[in-house]
Amino acid sequence: MSLKTKNTKPDILDEALIRCKSVMWYMFAFSFTSNMLMLAMPIYSMQIMDRVMSSGSEATLVFLTLLIIVMFAVMSLIGAARSFAMIRVGEWLDRQLAPKLMTMTLATAAQRGGVVSGAQNQRDLSVIKNFITGAPLATLMDVPWTPIFLIVIFMMHPVQGLIALVGCFILLGLAVLNESIVSKTMSAANENSVRTLGVAEIATRNAEVVEAMGMTNSVVQSWNKRNIEVSELQMLASNRSNVIMSITKFFRMFIQILVLGGGAFLALEHQITPGAIIACSILISRALGPFEAAIGTWKAWTDCQKSYERLKQNIEKAPARFEGILLPEPKGQLTVERLVYAPPGSNKPTIKGITFGVVPGDILGIIGSSASGKTTLAKLMVGVWKPTSGNVRLDGADVYNWNREQFGKYVGYVPQDVELFDGSVRQNIGRMQADVPDELVIDAAKLAGAHEMILRFNDGYDTQIGIGGMNLSAGQRQRVALARAFFGSPRLMILDEPNANLDSAGEAALVTAINNAKKKGITAIIISHRPSILNAVDKILVMNDGVVEDFGSAAEIAAKFARAQAVASGAPTAQIAATNVTPEPPKSAGNIANG
Repeated sequence: MSLKTKNTKPDILDEALIRCKSVMWYMFAFSFTSNMLMLAMPIYSMQIMDRVMSSGSEATLVFLTLLIIVMFAVMSLIGAARSFAMIRVGEWLDRQLAPKLMTMTLATAAQRGGVVSGAQNQRDLSVIKNFITGAPLATLMDVPWTPIFLIVIFMMHPVQGLIALVGCFILLGLAVLNESIVSKTMSAANENSVRTLGVAEIATRNAEVVEAMGMTNSVVQSWNKRNIEVSELQMLASNRSNVIMSITKFFRMFIQILVLGGGAFLALEHQITPGAIIACSILISRALGPFEAAIGTWKAWTDCQKSYERLKQNIEKAPARFEGILLPEPKGQLTVERLVYAPPGSNKPTIKGITFGVVPGDILGIIGSSASGKTTLAKLMVGVWKPTSGNVRLDGADVYNWNREQFGKYVGYVPQDVELFDGSVRQNIGRMQADVPDELVIDAAKLAGAHEMILRFNDGYDTQIGIGGMNLSAGQRQRVALARAFFGSPRLMILDEPNANLDSAGEAALVTAINNAKKKGITAIIISHRPSILNAVDKILVMNDGVVEDFGSAAEIAAKFARAQAVASGAPTAQIAATNVTPEPPKSAGNIANG
C-alpha cells in the first residue's frame, strides 16, 4: 500500500528534457571533435601545395593522404555515433512522454466533456522529437565552433579573416531578418492550420448529420475558406523565405569569391602561399555553412519552440489529481454533500447545493426535465469532473481524489453517449485489459443480459466492433457498454440513459440487469426518462434546474406524481385521495430526454 500523495503537478516535459541533458553534452563533445577533425582538410591542402609539390616527396604525399583518410574515417564514425545517439534520445522521449501525454489528454477531455484534440499533443511531441533527431539540432551544434575556423583564417592573413568575419555577420543578419519577416506569418499560418484541422475533425465526427441534412457544400465551403487562408499565409511566408534564401546564397558565393580572389591577390604580393588560398577557401565554406543552414532550419526551430510552448500550456492546464492511497473495497454507500458545480469559465452553477445519500444495494432513479443537471451529476458521482464545492463520497472517501485505477475496479459507468473501442466484444467488456479470464467477461455479459445477444454474433465474443463500434447497432453498443459496466466487482453503477437506444427485448434485459445488481448488493443509480425502468428502482430523486426538487421512496414519488396528474386533469377530490398507483410521471418531471 502506498501512502504517497502529490499535491503538485510535475512538469513531465521539462523533467524528460532535463534527463536528456547529459546525453546532449556528449553530443556537444562529438560535435566539437567532428569540427576539429574538419581542420584536417585545409591543413592537408596546405601541406600538399606548399611542401609536397615543392619537395616532390612521394612518401610524404602517401603518408599525409593515409593520415587524412584515417581522420575522415574517425570523423564519419563520430558523426554516425552522434546521429544514432540523437535518434535514441528522440525514441526515449517518445516512449517517456507519449503515454503520459495520452493520459493527460484523456483527463483533460473528460473534464471538458470530450472537447479536446489529443492528436495535437502527439503532433507537438513529434515536432520536438524530429527536431532532436534531425539535421536542425546538428546544425545548431556546429554553430559554436565557427569562431575556431575564423581564428585559423585570421592566422592565414588578417584580410582574409576580416572578409570571413564580415561574411558571417551578413549571413547572421539575414537569418535574423528571415525570422522577423517570416516567423509571424508562419506562426499565424500554423495557428490557423490547427483550427482548420479541428473544423475537419468536427465535420468528420458529424458526417451523418452533414450528409443527411444536405450540409456538405456549406461545411466544405466554410472549411475551404479557412484552408485557403492557411495556404495563402504559408505561400506568403515561403515566398519571403525563398527570397531571403536566394540572397543568402548570393552573399555566400560572393564572400567565397572574395576570399579566393583576395587570396590570389595576396599570393601575388607574396603575403600568403598558394596552399593558404585553398585552405582559406575550405575554411570559409565551413565557417559560413552553419549560418546558411541556420536560415533553412530556423523554421524547424520556431516550430519546435511553438510545440514546446503549446505542450507546456496544455500540461499546465491539465487537471491535477491527487495520487490517492489504495483504500479497502467499498460497500457502495454513496453520499452527496452540498454539491456545487459550475463549468470551467462560467460563474453560473449547473448543480446548486445538492445533498442526498443512498445505502449499499439501493437502486436510485434520477429524473428531471432536460438540462436539469442529471448528466452533470452523473459525471460528478463517478469522479470524472471536480466539484466547484462540496463532495461526492463512496464509503466516506472523496471519489474525485480516489486512486483512479483502483476506483475504476469498483465502478461501472454507462455514459449518455456510448463509445466503444476498436477491438473485439471481449476486449471491450474486459475494459481493454490484457489477459482477462474468459469467465469474468461472460459473467459480466450474463449479468447485463447481453450473453445471448453476443452469442448470436458471427464471431461471438471475438466479433470485431470497429472504430467507434461502427460494426454494431446503437442498441447493441449500449448493451455491450452495460456488460462492460458489470465487469469485475463493481460496488457502484451509474447508468445515464442506459435504455435510450434499446428495443423492447433490450429494455427487458436491462430490467433484468438492474435486478441482478440489486441481488448482488450493487448500488445502482439510473438516469432515465422511461417509466418502465423506474418501476425497478427503490428510490427516486427529482431534479429541476440543478437542485433536488423531491427525493424519497419510489412509491412516495410515484404517488405524488399521480396526485399531481389527477389534479391537473380535474379529477374529483375522492379520486385524488385514492390515487396510489404508479402512473407515468407528468411531462414536467418525467420528460428528461437528455440531462
